Amino acid sequence: MINKPDNIVVVGQGAMGLLWYHHLSQQNISHSDIPNVNKNKKVTLLASNKNSLSNHELETATYQFITYQQAQEKTYPLTYSQAVDVESADVIILCLKSFNIATAIKKIAKNINPHCIIILAHNGMGTFTDVESLLPRQQIILAMLTTHGCLRNAPLAITHTGLGQTDIGLLSGKLSVSQQTQLTNLLNHALPQVSFHQDIVTKQWVKLAINCVINPITAINNIENGEVNDEKFSAQINALLTEISEVSQTENITLAFTDLKAMVHKVALATAKNCSSMRSDVLTGRSTEVDYINGYIHRLGKKNNVATPENTRLWQQVLNLNVSSRG
Repeated sequence: MINKPDNIVVVGQGAMGLLWYHHLSQQNISHSDIPNVNKNKKVTLLASNKNSLSNHELETATYQFITYQQAQEKTYPLTYSQAVDVESADVIILCLKSFNIATAIKKIAKNINPHCIIILAHNGMGTFTDVESLLPRQQIILAMLTTHGCLRNAPLAITHTGLGQTDIGLLSGKLSVSQQTQLTNLLNHALPQVSFHQDIVTKQWVKLAINCVINPITAINNIENGEVNDEKFSAQINALLTEISEVSQTENITLAFTDLKAMVHKVALATAKNCSSMRSDVLTGRSTEVDYINGYIHRLGKKNNVATPENTRLWQQVLNLNVSSRG
């Protein structure tokens, strides 16, 4: 990013992709009084189904959005990304399932300019190694973690169900302090609160630990998030978090068991009535991200000779749920 991030491409037409596309594309209007916000920036959406659309459909595309705590659905114009938009992109935000990240990068890698900032927004861990190998060594790659709630009601129709916060930080490449501030301000003005972290990997591990507990337990038992705090899951949660804490140490990440347990309890309480993404995927017969959540812990445990029986068991159970829901 040499100049201001004028051209932004959001990859993915799911709930989180449309949430960021909406707020970034509306930023010029809603924040026209903010001097540092570029009024001429272009925001486009790179969707997997774009090639199957006619010219008329591309030119007249719209999406539906329901703002947080508002019942009324509004329709907005949608601008799909062309090859030239990818080539001129200053920022590309990939809001995809973890198992689709590398495939999406592979499709556009040859068109990405070397100064473009790549932001990976997905659940779980384990995609970075694949992405890193597909891009030049100096490419700036960031992780994005968000707690905003968003529900996909239908194709290109979403509801912002819960306000949250977003953390970003470098995985590779270099950003000056001024560039970090510029990027953070851009995202923060669009969808607050956004914070830049020098150690985003530890943040990723904390979110991973929470996901390793709430996602599989809710998916396997078909329950809402809040029910994870039931006493009957206490021993299982202890086992999961103990394994994660031990595996993290082999990766030079220190996660305190008591802190993780408190975080799981807090998140389950705060999202008590929510349906976790993994449970939602199982109920609708979609592939889950369990390979990048409990499966990631299983693979790291195997690699570093740390036993992870509970994470391995839940990983396998969710994989079996996936098979049975499709059968």
